[in-house]
Amino acid sequence: MTDAGFTEHRFTARDGLALYYRDYAFAGNGQAQRPAVLCLPGLTRNSKDFHQPALRLQGLGWRVICPDMRGRGRSPHDPDPANYRVETYLDDMRNLLAVLGLHRVVVIGTSMGGIMAMAMAAVMPTVLAGVVLNDVGAVVPAEPLKPIIDSMRGHGSFATWDQAVFALRHGFPDLPADTDTEWMDLAQATFIEGPDGRIHRDWDLDIVKPLLALPAGDTDLWPYFRALKRVPTGVVRGAKSDILSAEILTAMIHDRPGLIHATVPNVGHPPNLREQPSKEVIDAVLARV
Repeated sequence: MTDAGFTEHRFTARDGLALYYRDYAFAGNGQAQRPAVLCLPGLTRNSKDFHQPALRLQGLGWRVICPDMRGRGRSPHDPDPANYRVETYLDDMRNLLAVLGLHRVVVIGTSMGGIMAMAMAAVMPTVLAGVVLNDVGAVVPAEPLKPIIDSMRGHGSFATWDQAVFALRHGFPDLPADTDTEWMDLAQATFIEGPDGRIHRDWDLDIVKPLLALPAGDTDLWPYFRALKRVPTGVVRGAKSDILSAEILTAMIHDRPGLIHATVPNVGHPPNLREQPSKEVIDAVLARV
């Protein structure tokens, strides 16, 4: 265990890529009786987003695993951009769980990670002990994705971290950050300093290519959401989010009586899971595992 609270590891995917993950192991007694918590990040995000939530859960006696999807963070880029799709990521997670000997997990999924969690209910249902969907739901609307996709296609870099913060702050003002320190933390989880000394996006720019080939219109995920019906499930929504609208969340609550849910005020897409309403949803799901 490092002073940071986690150890760093790699596992080999089916196609040979050595993918990165963090293991926030719990050193106390009783861990073997609990499933681990698997944290799946958003489209361009990585394991750094979950550091503070993982430390909190670790302190509560949970083992937390935080992978970087291929093409993000410390995982290598895929030479074939066609592999940047949910089916590949699910296969990677299946291999990760096999390597770790984990048969049951609680999945906390942010945005794309939440889509993966819902898909897991369909393709490997016995694995899921619980699910928290962070700002993603049964329908993914097409229109709000456009600025996200545009930002993913940017090839520019920044000379300083302050410039990176400025770009993030003005491009996505509703992200869950208020102070200069919080914006810097968010920027350092989004960008990375390259060998040239400049600040670059911490993902393979080619991850956008499969998205550009998707059919136009909203994405219907109702069958996948309904596959969670026997799994303790919670949903966190940012009050200013247009990825998970209030209307979609209301429809999900109507479809799934007893759904655990909370809306985080004054935050857009997605909450950072450090907010009190987010913690309450996570803890409520874990209490039912």
